[in-house]
Amino acid sequence: MAAIGWIDFSRKDRNRVSSILDLLRPEGQVDELGIGTLRDGLANSLFPGISTIQTRAKYFFIIPYILQDFLQLPVTDRKKKMPTYYLENEEYEVMWDLADKYNHQEGHGVIGISKYRARKEKIARRPSEIYWNGLNVMKCLDSKGLSAAAFLNKANKNNQETLIHYKTVDGEGDDKDAGFYNYFNIKVPINKNWKTNLDLNLTTIEAEFLRDNMIDIKDSVLSLVVSNENIYSEFNTTDKFIDFARISYSEISNEQLKSNVILAHDFAILMQGAHIAYNQELQKQFCEADCFEENWNKWYDSFEQNMINYQAFNVEDLFVHANTTRAYTRDFVRDWFKLLKAETLDLQKKAELIRNQEWRAKNKKARLKYNKKDKIEEGKAIGLGLLDFRFRSAKIIVKDIKEGLKNA
Repeated sequence: MAAIGWIDFSRKDRNRVSSILDLLRPEGQVDELGIGTLRDGLANSLFPGISTIQTRAKYFFIIPYILQDFLQLPVTDRKKKMPTYYLENEEYEVMWDLADKYNHQEGHGVIGISKYRARKEKIARRPSEIYWNGLNVMKCLDSKGLSAAAFLNKANKNNQETLIHYKTVDGEGDDKDAGFYNYFNIKVPINKNWKTNLDLNLTTIEAEFLRDNMIDIKDSVLSLVVSNENIYSEFNTTDKFIDFARISYSEISNEQLKSNVILAHDFAILMQGAHIAYNQELQKQFCEADCFEENWNKWYDSFEQNMINYQAFNVEDLFVHANTTRAYTRDFVRDWFKLLKAETLDLQKKAELIRNQEWRAKNKKARLKYNKKDKIEEGKAIGLGLLDFRFRSAKIIVKDIKEGLKNA
């Protein structure tokens, strides 16, 4: 099996590498047509706090627990330690512990499962970076809008005397409803024994905490599926977002959420066609064949029926969820839908739209404009597949919560 290695000299270098590695995951495939902002905007509405590289719900607690441990150190010890390095070191200790516990076998959701303590092996992106946005969205902590690096750097620069640790005689926070509140604005319940027999299963208290905070995220699929068992069953048993959307949308009473689910479903169908068309152009230019013609014809003949609400689909609604979308991408989506709605398909216009959008999105890396044949093989698709909006990752997180609640 091939492996990738690198030498990094700074945090900036590691971040660059981690961004590249993210592309190797299913929903991290290269966005050849520049529609990623729209996909991500819809995903943020449907599954806020979830990312494609999150693996298990337990990490929403591991990071705050480590920071809690730091604050429970004697003040003299805290003065000698930097929160940034304390967190990093402890994350690796947890990584190695979990890797050992699960015998370095893939499939359990351990971040860094292949790494060994004896070799001091590390990873490109630690859980605190992967989960940081989610930690804030799920109210596990409050970084006041700062990134993980900025938040901890601020802590590094402050006098350690200001790291206030509120606790009562029994070690719990003053306000049990607010959780353990301190300099790091940690909200999760205190668990001093969290490292004992540590695994990736949620305790009942942890599962209830995440469930309750998800319920508070209004107009989200997360709020719906953790509170509605019938829809959760549909969510848990479908493999693709579009299948879940088609089965469940009529049961959703929240009108805003129903509208968002339908919009995302129909956008996924439309962009599926755009990516088939993109691969048609690649194959014709570089392989002198059209291996995707049958795929295109099948898609084009049925896309109206496959959309949930073709007649009411409004391109402008997409930009409400992604107002930073570039103007040329807005125009592309508008023109693409207009092209498809025409009584007769203009094949020349279809090719022009695809070619121009790839050029605008990829610039000098555009394969079609600059005749770049890298990674092109006859019959092999390139670019994004059917958009899933972080559906698979959300299923894993919600399933962990449901499992944790079974003992409640």
